[in-house]
Amino acid sequence: MGRGLFLAIILLLHLKPKLIFSDYCYTERDCAVMEEKTMKSISHNTSDASLRLVNDTTVPPLKEGDVLIKVSAAGVNRLDLLQVRGLYPPPPGESEILGVEVSGTIVSLSPLAGSNSGFKIGDRVMALIGGGGYAEYCTAPYQCVMPIPQSLSFNKAAAIPEAYLTAYQGLVWNGDLQDNQTVLIHAGASSVGLAAIQLARVLREGVVVIATSRTEEKLVQCTENGAHFVINSKEKDFKEEVMRITEGKGVDVILDFIGASYWDNNIASLATDGHIVLLGMLGGVTTPSPVNLGLLLKKRLTVKGSTLRSRSLPYKEKLVSELSANVLPLFTSGKAWPIVDSVFPMEDAAKAHKRMADNANKGKIILTLSSDD
Repeated sequence: MGRGLFLAIILLLHLKPKLIFSDYCYTERDCAVMEEKTMKSISHNTSDASLRLVNDTTVPPLKEGDVLIKVSAAGVNRLDLLQVRGLYPPPPGESEILGVEVSGTIVSLSPLAGSNSGFKIGDRVMALIGGGGYAEYCTAPYQCVMPIPQSLSFNKAAAIPEAYLTAYQGLVWNGDLQDNQTVLIHAGASSVGLAAIQLARVLREGVVVIATSRTEEKLVQCTENGAHFVINSKEKDFKEEVMRITEGKGVDVILDFIGASYWDNNIASLATDGHIVLLGMLGGVTTPSPVNLGLLLKKRLTVKGSTLRSRSLPYKEKLVSELSANVLPLFTSGKAWPIVDSVFPMEDAAKAHKRMADNANKGKIILTLSSDD
């Protein structure tokens, strides 16, 4: 081996760490964290449903097909509250850390993600993840990552993935919403409810949107986001109001987060060939009276339960692809807009959870992990 070649090899080996440093890290701080392999996160204890800030959590390793995101904001969801109580464990192989939707900046990509995703280090993105969002860094399959529309902040972007993917899945895939139909959206001022109100009006022509909630303040929010009719379900029988509004026909699609306590009135509110999409069980899992299957048969009704977190990656990839094509442009054009209810620093995650547990929120509660917004 010639002396020149030998020196070149030594020089290359000496520079290799720096090359990796510059190629795979967005900032010097990111590289320092990745070298130390620790980060801040929120830890939970199912025995007392408590949350606490931890400073030495291991930075998640990149799996093939993943991107590593420096988290700026994370959305709070009802399933996070259930997971804290031990009632909604993450799917096998997913992070035990809370949080299923984030926005932030890509700081590293696996080779597969780098070659197939079209993303690069430094891109502003939002993502649907199986867990790990309540942390400084998280990984996401590149198929579940979306670019942030240029006009949106990190906080608003974090309000999109879970809410709008769930709403789109419920209306289009599960509810088969068609032009000129009528949709009833329960819990209309929730993040998914508000997303569904917006999407129902723009994804199909001539759709009439009816929304329910239990306070006048939340009903105003539903109206401001596009609901044609609103019903105070605490003060009025929503079945009677639905029949009055539809002149006895009933609605074609119901998005329901309440479950058992609304079952009888939901069935009575549906038109022939109608669809119920069950997305939650805030009102219980057991109906107060025996289910009359004859009504389902007579009216040719479809009842479909749906979740998102436990779905397969190919399913999520297709859903994310459709949302990217059909919904993301709406944020740029102003036909849809993510609703942020409130913003808490990560260390105040317990306060954020209490706000959701008290049903005080109108839209998405956000945890912020960066001063970028």
